[in-house]
Amino acid sequence: MTEHPTLSEFATNEATDSRPASHQSTEETVTMTADERVATYLIEDQMADLTDAIREAVQNGIDSPGSTRVLVSISPERSLILDDGTGVDLESTEGRRNLSVLGAGSKQRADDETIGEWGIGKGAIIAKGAVRIWSHDTALCFDYRDQRDSGPWADVSGRNGQLVDAEHHLEGMLVEIDHYEDEVPDSDSYRWRRYVRDLRKRFAYVQSRTGVSVVINGESVDKGDPLEAVANSPHPSLTRETEDAILALEYTPHEGLDIYSNGLYVTTKREYGLGGVVVSKGNLTLNFARNDIQSGCDRWQRIDHALEQARDDLYAEVSDDRLTAESREVMIEAMASESSDEQWAERKLFQLATESRISLDEIQTAPKIGWGDGAQKGADKLVERGYVVLDTSDAATQRLRDLAIDEDTSIAVPETFDVGEQAESEGVWTGYHRIEDESQLNADQRRYLRFARVLAKELGIERDVYYGEASADAWTDGRTYIVITDSAVTSRQRAVWMHDLYLVMLHEAAHETSSRERPSHGHHFESAFRSLVEDPGNRSSFAKLVQQVVDEGFVSVFDEYEVDIQQSEAVASGW
Repeated sequence: MTEHPTLSEFATNEATDSRPASHQSTEETVTMTADERVATYLIEDQMADLTDAIREAVQNGIDSPGSTRVLVSISPERSLILDDGTGVDLESTEGRRNLSVLGAGSKQRADDETIGEWGIGKGAIIAKGAVRIWSHDTALCFDYRDQRDSGPWADVSGRNGQLVDAEHHLEGMLVEIDHYEDEVPDSDSYRWRRYVRDLRKRFAYVQSRTGVSVVINGESVDKGDPLEAVANSPHPSLTRETEDAILALEYTPHEGLDIYSNGLYVTTKREYGLGGVVVSKGNLTLNFARNDIQSGCDRWQRIDHALEQARDDLYAEVSDDRLTAESREVMIEAMASESSDEQWAERKLFQLATESRISLDEIQTAPKIGWGDGAQKGADKLVERGYVVLDTSDAATQRLRDLAIDEDTSIAVPETFDVGEQAESEGVWTGYHRIEDESQLNADQRRYLRFARVLAKELGIERDVYYGEASADAWTDGRTYIVITDSAVTSRQRAVWMHDLYLVMLHEAAHETSSRERPSHGHHFESAFRSLVEDPGNRSSFAKLVQQVVDEGFVSVFDEYEVDIQQSEAVASGW
């Protein structure tokens, strides 16, 4: 690993103390200047956390004429940012103005030679702690919240700063932020580790664009050539260089696309359905907090077009079965925005009720289609018979349905049929269906069924328990069995669905006759159900069982009660 000098070694060859004693050299007061309300906003409200203030100081160091390196030391107590540029003559009127007047400075929006903008970052810096800005033979000190009563900040407060003589000469500039306590998270917390990690990310590609290296706590943050960012990716990837940007893309839609303005991290965009990095060649026009791109940025509009082209090329390398829901939604939106829906019309982007995929071409050639929500009874059987029943529990398929009813979209679909009515007319759905082969249940359904069987044993319900499909939460013949369905549980959270099944099992146990058709919920049933729910023994048994699950886990409890999933069984007579 490359050895980097310490801040004190880099600051001067004449002294090793990075915090020399200071004395007031002039009675001149230097005030951060702006309209009072504007100044308060620029100082207190413009940035989210300490890393924003440090970012501003580092940006200034990178932009300093002649700068080749910026050293940063960040700790919960204090941050130091030192550059080796030409510095600022604080004894001159222009030098003092550039560091004290909000919005003043030599930086221009259209200037691609610098990465900062507007000269407002100094407001964010003095909001986070007592600040000393030292260059050449003079230091400028601020204590915005008036929380220091010693050292160089003894006689300053608010936007009124003081110029003091430095003990020795310093080429370049040193910004010291003596942190206010409430601006810094606990040093042992994940938030502090995240602060340092996020700060490193912000400057990952600055050196590739500016030639200035950034070193944080002794380690370079440079990630090298952006074109190499996806060189070792296990996913399909693509690199492309345009006049405006370097694109290094990979097929990791869940991670999003990291956007760097002239090497400085800005935001992560997920709407492209891609991962990787984009590094602009020149500054993007950013919002006030520097965490997003303004809509009118011409350079970004050109990059956006290049990104869409690159995305299309990368998607062509990804097989249909590997397309994620995020990617499929992006593709559908792109199809809807085009004057023609032919783009990707042959790709299998939409989900059928059987969880298999179908293309827009196949949908549009069907005489009619149905829409289901994933739990529509008989929908899968209809698909097996050749019908097109689309599953709207899939986000991409639901988006197609939304677009299909939008008169402004170019995507057209056939007329629709009612899935429930069609299933009944085909005889594939009669209202109540017990699943014979329990090995076909998914993992959640298996767990619900096994837990319901344990409940039956623990509560003394002498009926077999099965899994089925129906519009009801469950049903029973009133004597020998209870069948639960997906709608018996209202949440996938363990504490909720266990209690759901407890009430459902007691509800069906209170039925002494069949609850399939028109179950009786009269006075006799209500009395029986209430008695079961309020029975202290049942409540105690349930609480004990829940605690056992918490302590031992489901597998141990299921093994103890000897409940398991059965293969295809003979169907009880009368079903």
